Amino acid sequence: MKVGALILGIIGGLVTLFYGLLGYGLGSMAGAAGLKIVSVGLPIAGLVGAGMVMAKPVTGAALMGIAAVGLLLILGFNFFSLIPIVLLGLGALLGFLSSQDAAKPLQ
Repeated sequence: MKVGALILGIIGGLVTLFYGLLGYGLGSMAGAAGLKIVSVGLPIAGLVGAGMVMAKPVTGAALMGIAAVGLLLILGFNFFSLIPIVLLGLGALLGFLSSQDAAKPLQ
């Protein structure tokens, strides 16, 4: 499950990074510093969470979940935002589930 969370998180993070760079460009034209920070911060959080999910599944899953919820709040629920939100959300879910597998003792 950790590998699935890693793959979904990386793909979702890269798609989010594309949207973030687009938002950074729009924020630069509008002169909104907050939009630029959030546009780049959320994709980085998603990618860092995807990278951390192998070593620390709960922390990585939490970062991917925060990135997915942040995207949902910023972009809303539409076709274009659905792709990275679902990928990061499923990666977070798999990360949380893999932490449960690690807690079970082997028999």
